[in-house]
Amino acid sequence: MALLVLLVYLSPCPSAAGETQGADTGYDVIVIGAGGGGLGAAARLARQGMKVLVLERHDKVGGYMTRFERGPYSFEVSLHAFDGLDPTGMNRAMFQELDILDRVKPVRMDPMYRSCMPGLSFDVPADVETYRDKLIETFPHERNGIRDLFSAMNRLDRAMTSAMYMQDGRIGQGLWTSLKQFWTFFTLAKYWNATAAELLDAYVDDVRLKTLFTQLTGFLGAEPDRISGMVFAIMWNSYHRGGYYYFIGGSQAVSDALAEVVRENGGEILLSTLATRIVLKDGRAVGVQTEDGRILPCRYVVSNANAPDTVFKLIGAEHLPEAYVDRVRRMQVACSCLQVYMGVDKDYSGVFARGTHELMVNASDRQEENYRLVNAGDIYKMPYALANYSMVDPTCAPAGKNVIVITSIMPYDWNHDWYETEDYAKYTALKEQVAEVLIGRAETYLPGLRGHIEELEVGSPRTMEHYTLNPKGSILGWQNTPEQSLFKRLKQQTPIDNVLLAGAWTFPCGGQSAVILSGTWAAKKILQKE
Repeated sequence: MALLVLLVYLSPCPSAAGETQGADTGYDVIVIGAGGGGLGAAARLARQGMKVLVLERHDKVGGYMTRFERGPYSFEVSLHAFDGLDPTGMNRAMFQELDILDRVKPVRMDPMYRSCMPGLSFDVPADVETYRDKLIETFPHERNGIRDLFSAMNRLDRAMTSAMYMQDGRIGQGLWTSLKQFWTFFTLAKYWNATAAELLDAYVDDVRLKTLFTQLTGFLGAEPDRISGMVFAIMWNSYHRGGYYYFIGGSQAVSDALAEVVRENGGEILLSTLATRIVLKDGRAVGVQTEDGRILPCRYVVSNANAPDTVFKLIGAEHLPEAYVDRVRRMQVACSCLQVYMGVDKDYSGVFARGTHELMVNASDRQEENYRLVNAGDIYKMPYALANYSMVDPTCAPAGKNVIVITSIMPYDWNHDWYETEDYAKYTALKEQVAEVLIGRAETYLPGLRGHIEELEVGSPRTMEHYTLNPKGSILGWQNTPEQSLFKRLKQQTPIDNVLLAGAWTFPCGGQSAVILSGTWAAKKILQKE
């Protein structure tokens, strides 16, 4: 059944009849939002000669793919690691196609991170076979299960690689890959609707092994028994088989490179410009209205704004099929997070494993307990990530100093809604209180941290919402549950023929590489129509 659904979904769009390229109607395409999805779409379209305009409400491009400055320090907004940039990685091919591979400086990390939990500290290798062998050495009683689990992950990787080729329009390459490894689709069908926990349960039993193996579910925003096993497998494989990277200049370097490609190919980017409405006529988009009242004409619109705002504010529910509107209303928004950004006048590099920049700190060796603490917003015990960005990007801090960031998933409605609507002073004080607790916990690993802080910023879920306009400060679009992941997510194509979606709210999922990919696929659909 999964294979049938996959092939139906991936069938190429028929070309739309009656379109006249280059008609005097303003812009060929207006892209709303200069996040990764919007920039990916704009770059691909501009390189194909289309007249593109990008509208962005912020004063810089990137969305969550940005960084900001405080004093001599530059802080990464969201990226922990980028995947798939090894020579055989699919994202490397995407970067080449978008003409940004030579414009950025990726830094490969190995080990990927250190997982810390009671009774176990484990540096996770990037290389998949080294990781498997190290797990067998650490958990010898699970030897056979570990081998079978890694084999299953390999089969899922091959099956989903075929799917991605077909989704990008490379039908022949995708089908050929599928036929060569057709048996891999049996594993895909078996776990198509499974959670990450169910996937692991089929192979291993050891609780600590499961917690270690699913450490990266934090990047997907929820516990293993809620996260789609397929999304987890795709992410896991792309990191372990395609490479675990950061960038000199952070994710802002990728956003700036994409913007450079757009401009070099004749596209325009208007910053500090909020789109407020997609103008429709006879059931089609004919332009985009901005906050200052201008109406900019176009033949296509790609919305990289969040899906709820696109449906209910930019388009209007009355212009869309009831079933589509109801589906958007029912879908569950993913988590937000809390981040404590610190510029410190001490070099803590010796605390971290050589080759990596991050510690994943777990309060328990059981994931269900870790996520119970997260969902409760227990700042004294909840898991967190502790990153030293200076180790992978020396440009972010002066020599001998570090950029240290604490990150944890955090409830949007925590503690009287953070007091934000009640009293801004109380909201600010609560953020500072949370930061103080987390800094104190981090001193277990970074002694004396408090006394070395020169710059401090705290970002709450409310901060994420203000800067991105994402409902509840979502960092991943919709929740990555089996019920709303991959092909069950919104498609790039909306019910309005010349309005498309890009970003974390659409196929395939959230995450920086995924949103850029979603934008290139939205562009592909426009190019097919042309």
